[in-house]
Amino acid sequence: MPRILLTGFEPFGPWEVNASWEAVRLLTGRRRDAEAALLPVDHAAAAGAVRELARALCPGIVLLAGLTPDPVPRLERLGRAGPLAAQGGPPVRRGRWPWAAVRARVRRLPLRHSADAGGYVCDTTYWAALGTAVPLVAFVHLPPIGAPWPAARAAAVLEAVLEAAEARRG
Repeated sequence: MPRILLTGFEPFGPWEVNASWEAVRLLTGRRRDAEAALLPVDHAAAAGAVRELARALCPGIVLLAGLTPDPVPRLERLGRAGPLAAQGGPPVRRGRWPWAAVRARVRRLPLRHSADAGGYVCDTTYWAALGTAVPLVAFVHLPPIGAPWPAARAAAVLEAVLEAAEARRG
């Protein structure tokens, strides 16, 4: 069983390539302890898929990734229920990640901490993942693929964020 679940989203809107999925595919290809999942851009379907994967795989770490038009990757601290509020649970859930360790680990890469995952499918999927029993759950928004963010650089951000959690777990 993989101890790490990495997720990215399918293309949507004006993006024919989703940076989150491209980065997740690259990172998973370098790791034997990780499984990748491509999520649909749909609130209920993505949330359901993440919950089912967490239940079936029992990973110790879930790192979700999404696409943002922002030029700098963002490590999200909060997930909001949004249209999934009727499913029950708190309207906001706090990410479970070694935040300070990430800051130290990613000094060489731009990354900012954010408390607003955008109110779209990324936000609700993060909220759903935080409602599982997985000990460490975080969400990273990545800029679109292209200069200055080729897929390999986006994957390096995910890898640094993941390494911070792994170093903390020892």
